[in-house]
Amino acid sequence: MTYEEVTDQLNDLRVIIGDAIAFFSVWQELMVPDEQSARALNRYRGLFVPARAAMLRMAIMQVAKVFDRHHKAVSLRNLLKAVKSDPETLVPFVPSEELDQIEKQMDSNEGLLNRVKAFRDQRIAHHDAVASNDMSVRFGEVRRLTEEVQSMYNALRRGHDRNITSFDGMANDAKNHTAAVVQIMREEMERGLQAIKEAERRVEEEMKASGVMPI
Repeated sequence: MTYEEVTDQLNDLRVIIGDAIAFFSVWQELMVPDEQSARALNRYRGLFVPARAAMLRMAIMQVAKVFDRHHKAVSLRNLLKAVKSDPETLVPFVPSEELDQIEKQMDSNEGLLNRVKAFRDQRIAHHDAVASNDMSVRFGEVRRLTEEVQSMYNALRRGHDRNITSFDGMANDAKNHTAAVVQIMREEMERGLQAIKEAERRVEEEMKASGVMPI
């Protein structure tokens, strides 16, 4: 692998990781904690329920891509293996022990990565209803994995060309824009409820004016 090919793969991985973070951030904001927001979104549950599920599944699929072992895949694991074959040329700004640490970090997450991959392959890609092994993937695990992915990616990026990528802007945009949509849904619901109350008040006043007592 050439230096330029490493640059291209790092750029591709930046997009994959950025998408994973954005999808996961949107999912988090759609998991509204308060009853009023939940009622507002449930008015359009035909959109928001499948959208929420899709965001989590897409986030998991993107994370799985980052660690794909297929020899043709653009993944952190494959890229790490490639740069370790010629570190002085491909990652001249990182000591070899840091590359070893990245590999250990990947290996320490192997069990979770296997479950993520199984979830992707069986639950998402092939829609299998039943699996023989435990494929449950928990919220905290996915969040931790996305955080570690950023750390490992930036360690390689820094070692390659002394640059790093801040994914905070992508996460914040996704969170803020989704939160704004939730707020719009709440305000729209509140306006509808207020209109109903106002109509009921006018009917009551008209009944009183005509001498008819409301029930």
